[in-house]
Amino acid sequence: MSAIPIKNVYYMLVYVFEMLKSKEYARLDREDCESIYDLLASLLLCGTNDLIKRGFLKSYINQTEELTAIRGRINIGGSIRRLSFQNAKAVCDFDEFNADIYFNQVIKATLLYLKRRPLNTNIKRDISKILLYFNEIGAMEINTIKWDSLVFNRNNAHYDTLLYFCRLIYEDAIANQSKGKREFRVLEDKLLPELFERFVCEFYRKHLASEYKVRYQKQIAWNYDENYGKPPNMYADVIIENQTQKLIIDTKFSKTTLQKNIYNDRQTAKSANLYQIFAYVINENESTADKTISGLLLYPQVNNSAVDLKHSIFGHNFYVRTVDLNQGFEEIKNELQNKLRDIFIGVEYEDWSVSRR
Repeated sequence: MSAIPIKNVYYMLVYVFEMLKSKEYARLDREDCESIYDLLASLLLCGTNDLIKRGFLKSYINQTEELTAIRGRINIGGSIRRLSFQNAKAVCDFDEFNADIYFNQVIKATLLYLKRRPLNTNIKRDISKILLYFNEIGAMEINTIKWDSLVFNRNNAHYDTLLYFCRLIYEDAIANQSKGKREFRVLEDKLLPELFERFVCEFYRKHLASEYKVRYQKQIAWNYDENYGKPPNMYADVIIENQTQKLIIDTKFSKTTLQKNIYNDRQTAKSANLYQIFAYVINENESTADKTISGLLLYPQVNNSAVDLKHSIFGHNFYVRTVDLNQGFEEIKNELQNKLRDIFIGVEYEDWSVSRR
């Protein structure tokens, strides 16, 4: 698979995270990002700059200090152990409203980690500048972050995207530590497949006319016999439907699209992937008998070889198609729109631009 231009990765992220359309991220069109690391670091810097302008999230933090003036509650035991009373002081427990909270500590830990990575010189310089705003925020090692403790609500929702980028960078750090000298690029292995999947969903959600419903990661119920135990949960990447038709899309981000038949050297769809989309369609058909249901396996294009296959199995159409992510983004948009034209006859699209100007 050819390397995807960083600018296209950015545009895909804009679809997934619409907040990236804001003016704070405008300079990324001109950023000299040579790798996904550069791009994620730049996104984190832009988001953190915006965070600093609106102000860090703060909370009341419990503090214990030896003071000359009483503040909060006197800690009798601590004062006795430190002989504070003899020096006209007291150990006090009090709450202080400040920005030294876990969310901000996670961002600082990620910036410190990135500063040690081989990044663009200008980006590393910007990291050093922005870290000056974190002087009063405690430091931690990136491998000690407890992601399950991060809970988002209305007050801190603006941290969600920033911490998503932090987590991707964190997972790369953990992979590098656990694999030693072995090359293990989790940003490419994890970010791009997940991004491609979510981008396809958000692309069709933003561009398809209102009569179409687009759902992400919908669970499909098995048609199974309860006497023999329940099979594992089954989730479709993307489901698009209107009043008469339903399309189940399964995205596959792999270095090969087809497999070779060992008996006649013919190129065919990968068996495991075709079985998977077949299971989705057949089981979904049990609960939606009033609609025509089809399946689509969608891959990034490999080695400039486009794939466009169609199979009809048990009365359902199955498509295997590719999209070239190594071309201009307008061409990517046109190609993705054309993928559905023979599936949903007369499909209509609405405009949605990645431009922020």
